[in-house]
This record gives sequence, structure tokens and C-alpha cells, in this order.
Amino acid sequence: MHNLEVRRRLSAAAILVCLSANASHAGDFVPADLGAASVQSAGQAVSDIPRQMVAFRQTAAAMRLEGEDAARELSFYLSAEQAATAGLLRLSYTNAVSVMPDDAVLDIELNGKPLAALPIRSPNGPATHDIPVAAKDLTVGWNQVRLRAKQHHRIDCSVQATYELWTQVDPLISGFLTSARPKDGDLAGLLSVGRNGDGATEIRVIAGNDAPQATLRDSLSLVQTLALVLGREDLSITVGDVGGSGPGIDLYLGDPADANLPQPARDALAAAPRGLFVRQGEHGRQIVTMRGSNNSELQSLLVAAVNGPLLPSIRANKFAMTKTRIDGESPGTHPLSSIGYQTTPFAGRLFQTSFDVVMPADFYPGDYATVDLNLNAATASGLAPGTQLLVRVNERAVASLVLYDPEGTTLEDKPLELPLRAFHPGVNHVRVLAEVPLASDLVCDPAARDEARSRFLLLEETTVTIPPLARAGRLPDLAAFAGSSFPLKGSAAFDLYVDTATPARFGSALTLLTRLAMSAGHPLPAELKIGRPDPRKSTNALIVGASGQPLELAALAGHKGDRLQPSSTDDLVTASVTVGDQLSDSQALLDAFQVETRLEHDQLSLKSRASDWVARASTTVNRWLAYKDIGREDIKVDPRDQLISVRQVASAESAAVWTYVNAADETMLQRGVAALTKPATWTALEGGEAVIRRSDLELVNRYPESYSFFPITDTSPANLRRLAAAWLSDNFIIYVGLVLALMGGFGWWVGYVVPRRGVRTVE
Repeated sequence: MHNLEVRRRLSAAAILVCLSANASHAGDFVPADLGAASVQSAGQAVSDIPRQMVAFRQTAAAMRLEGEDAARELSFYLSAEQAATAGLLRLSYTNAVSVMPDDAVLDIELNGKPLAALPIRSPNGPATHDIPVAAKDLTVGWNQVRLRAKQHHRIDCSVQATYELWTQVDPLISGFLTSARPKDGDLAGLLSVGRNGDGATEIRVIAGNDAPQATLRDSLSLVQTLALVLGREDLSITVGDVGGSGPGIDLYLGDPADANLPQPARDALAAAPRGLFVRQGEHGRQIVTMRGSNNSELQSLLVAAVNGPLLPSIRANKFAMTKTRIDGESPGTHPLSSIGYQTTPFAGRLFQTSFDVVMPADFYPGDYATVDLNLNAATASGLAPGTQLLVRVNERAVASLVLYDPEGTTLEDKPLELPLRAFHPGVNHVRVLAEVPLASDLVCDPAARDEARSRFLLLEETTVTIPPLARAGRLPDLAAFAGSSFPLKGSAAFDLYVDTATPARFGSALTLLTRLAMSAGHPLPAELKIGRPDPRKSTNALIVGASGQPLELAALAGHKGDRLQPSSTDDLVTASVTVGDQLSDSQALLDAFQVETRLEHDQLSLKSRASDWVARASTTVNRWLAYKDIGREDIKVDPRDQLISVRQVASAESAAVWTYVNAADETMLQRGVAALTKPATWTALEGGEAVIRRSDLELVNRYPESYSFFPITDTSPANLRRLAAAWLSDNFIIYVGLVLALMGGFGWWVGYVVPRRGVRTVE
């Protein structure tokens, strides 16, 4: 937006927050009548009883509304038959006991139109409301629900008390109820699948007990593709010889003539057409079949489905992800409006909003630049001392700004520098908080509260500027691993190991694989194997085990003298499907490729050999880099309280990188993987080792004393300059020493060399 327009809006904002509005609190949103005609409890009868629940795509973390004024965007998918039929929007919630029930309200919009308002009065258990929705208010495809919670503390009016306010919507019970069912064969019907009793979206791969590896080998690409189609971050993959019960997906694939398949799988495949097909089962169960005579045919049929009926869903999920996150891959300035933030006057004590910044996998943190938050905001007059703005990155306070001005203040492109050291590769969560108290808040009289008068306004023209980044891939770095599947992302196949061939271990490994595919944005080329990796191989590996006694780090790294045995079974190779980075109407998102043959070194072109030599030579320079985290202390974890651990190490005998996930037994492995893959936990992974505590399921990160570095791919002078600046910022003593040495050299030259050279006179 032009600067003149920003100035105009800032002037209007200053007037808005400084003057009392004519409308009352209820006038901020015009709710529907809360009588029996508009909102019914879940137990009331309706004229047309819906039979199916269409779940929201978002997880529980995205359905939590915190603070005095919080908003969330939810979405659900309807087929043409479902959109043509009226239904019920079901919301089930629980709120904090500290929320005052007298004036707490949950405003609801559907597809941009006001739908209803619910009182927030359920601290002792879930309250469920069904809101009738007419067919004219629905749309084919994705429907958007906007929730806005306005809530206050019962007895405490301090700024700190606002952190205790929350309303949690239950993703298991909430969704859209409809009497129409998607047609069998409509692959978009997958998007309406519900969640199981654990609140997870289950995909169950049906494989025999005798030789499950063959079926699982063929399923890896398909399972990852289904995850990308669903676009959900609460996936749970299970393996069994019979279908599951309750909401979820049963996946059957292969040839009905295959004797290794269990009989239920052979029967389901025999009744299904060739290719990918879905039909609606009982109790919210969906039956997905992929019928083909061999692995090659299965892959070609999958590609046809991806480039056909699955393509709109994959594109929609990709677009939804890019519209809610700032991409740090390239330098640039991003207004908050580009990621869905809407300017809303705030009349409470603690304003808060948040957004995510996704840094590339080879991002190198350091003090060579800053991420600039350019504020366009205004505060009202009469605010109390202590009015300030705070910014937290990954839950660490990194910047603050005093906003106190008795007459109010207006900020126009006010820069606030966020240190790059606070960011890490992958997803970074940024929270902006403004404490705007009034002296009258201390009285804590609800009758005296005046919410018609705004206190703070953050304009959507506020921007975030990403600087040019230093690029050097680090090891170990679980943040890059979770954020973008580094170093497993790419066309080169990697090994997916399980220590023993059991359904629980297979399910945990596939759950991790699908979570990595979600992070990468495309299916990953995995090769499923049983046993331990061979340290002499240069292939990266993800090892999942429940051995009871975790492998020692030295043995895992393949130290000389420790001879780890290679896989005890034949390698199980799977084809992979990958997504293109750019989206266009004419471009297919997924292209199949086989990872079966690789060129030997003597078959490479001269250009490839030269590039390989430069890459190997650059490792010498990379050893000079020794990044250390500052201000982060390791937290000790009692080994008896360790549920699951994630470690990343380099093999001592090759260039391979191993990421090891271990638990004491299968039960702990399944619980640990479920906790590890939760969105908030997954994006918080950092350092070289992470542990989930059994007592509270909290994540504890452990940071290495130093990092090693991958061959630098960007050898441009600009990147090398940024790397040098970053390295010197990490090694401040060396920086000071160089400065003193240069100053001393210059002094020696001036005091010793110049006098002895004499003075030359030009006539």
C-alpha cells in the first residue's frame, strides 16, 4: 500500500483508539438470535437428523482461543451433494474456570457472513451447540468458519491474568453435520473423514502377518500422498491384518490374487475397480482401495490420480499453507495482510497476535542481520505507565518497545529488529503482544469496564522484512529435520529402518514418514529396511526402534572397531512421488520417478565431476565453522522419565546422516511418536537431541557444543561474506583479536614504516 494511504489509515486509527465509539460491545458483531430457532443443544431433535460428521481440517492447537479477544479460522470440505443440503454446524468447547460467564461470547461467521453467537459458560466440561445452516450459506469445496472469543477474568484485572483466559474447541466432536454422504468413487470425500477417540486422523494399512513388508513397500508413496491430500497435522498410521473401527481410513492395495494379502484385503480389492477408489463404510469409516497387479502399475495409477482428481485438494492445501506463513526462502517484505491478519480495534488489556516464519533448511543463524518488524499501529490516550509492546520468537522474548504516552501515540513503519539468532531452520512462531493497561483496571469493576473505547490498533499494513540469509546446512539440526525434512528431502533415496518387523514399529515409522512428507510438501523417496544400518554406506537413514536399551551414540555413529551388521532382510525399495515447487494451472504437482539406478562416478560428466570435487574440497572450509547456541541451557532428564528420544548423528565411516528415534518398548514408542508429531512439539524440535518426558509429555531439546557443516552450495561472494560475519559474531573473541591485530598493524605501519620511508616532496 502506498505510504500516503498508510498515513491516512494511521490518522484514522489514532482517532479511532482515542475517541469513544458510539456502538456498544454487542455492536462489534451482530449475532443471530440465540433462541431455539438458531441454536440447539446436541440432544435436541431436528426435522432432518444428520447422519455424518464432516470434521474440521485444523487440529486442537489451531482451535484454542487465548486471551481477551482471540480469533481462529477453521475449514471443512463439502461435496456437491453435501453443499446442496442444509445441515448443522456443531461446536463443542470447554473454557478456563477463570472466564467470567456474564459477558463472555463466541462470535461465529460462516463464509464471511455472521452466523450466531454463543455464550462461553462451560468450565466444568464440554458444552456442545448445533447451529442450523441453510444450503444457500454453504459452498462446494472448502467452507470457512471464523471464531472470535471475547472473554474476561472473573476476579483479576491485571495484565498477567489475561494469560489465564482460554476457550478450547474440541476437534473430535466439532464439525459439520449433514444427512448427505459423498458418492462412492468421489476421492474428494476423503476430506470429510472424522477423527478417532484419540483425536487423530487414522490411516490403517491392511497387510498380512506373514509378509507385511511387501505391502508396506508398495504403500509408502500412497500413504504419504493421502496425507498431503488430507492436509492434516494429526495423522496416525497403523498397520494390521483387518480393518479398524470408528472414524478413519482403511487402506487396501495390491492384487486380489496375491496370496500374501490377508483375506479381508483380497475381498475388498476384488470388489473394487482398478486404480484408486474410495467408498463410504460404516460408522464414519472410509474404505480406500488401490488395485494393481504390481508395484510399477500401482505407481502409475497413483500418478494418474494425483494429476487428476486429487490435484485440486493438494493445490488447495498448498495454497492454504502459503497463505498463513511467511516464506523466508527469499529476501523480501511481507505485510501481515498477506497471511490473513485483519485490522481489528482492541479494547482489552493485552493484545496478542501471532504468525509463522518458515526459514530454509540451510539457514545459518547469526548476528549478521535482523528480521525487521515494521509497525503501523496506534495507542489511545490515558493509558497507564507500563504500556509496551513485546515480541517473542519461538517463545523467547527478543524485542520490546515502550508505547506509553499520556496523549497516545501513532507509529508509522516503526522498525523493531528481531535477531536472526532467535530463528532456526523450519517453522518459527512469532508472537506480538501489546500490554495496554488503564489505571482504572486496578479497580476490577466489570460494570465500569468501557469496551466501546479502543486502546490499541495494529494495522494490517505492518510488515515483516526478511534479509538475505547466510546459507550453510548444519549437522545435527533437528529444527531443519522437522521443518523441511532436511537432509532427507530431495530426489536421493534414504533408508527407513525399523529394528524389528512388528505392526507397532511399522506404524510408528510410517507416522514419522508422513509427518516428514507434510513438512517437505511432497512424498519422500524412502527405502524400507529391517535391522540396523551399515556405517559404510553413504545413504542417509531414519531409524525407528523400541529396543529397550538404546544404541550407544558411539556405536550409532559407526566408530571404528564397532561393526554394525547390515540389514538382515532384503532391501525394500519404493518408488517416490514428488511435488513441484511452483504452482500453475498447466503444471502437475506430482511427478513419479524411480530411485533404482544411480550413475557410477566414471559415468558422470566432466561438469558433474568438477562440482563433486568442489563440494568435497569445501568440506575443509566447513570445518572452520563452529556455531554455538547462546543463552540456551540443557535441561537434565531422568532416564526413567524418558518416553522417547530423537538423535541425529553423522556416520564416522561415510557422509551419511542418521536420525534415530528410540523408546524402551513398543507402547512407549507409539505414545512417544504421537506426542512427538503434534504440531506444537514437532515445530519446536531443535539441536542435536530431543526427549519427550513421560511425566508431562513435554519436549526437552539438547544442543551440541558445536555443529559440523555440509558442503556449501552457495559459494557466491555475498553468501561467503554473510557466513564470515556470522562466524565472527559466534566467535567474538576471534573478532576482537582480528580488530586489535589490524589496529596494531596499522599503528606499526604509521609509527615504524612511514618514518623510515621518509617524506617525498613533489615539486
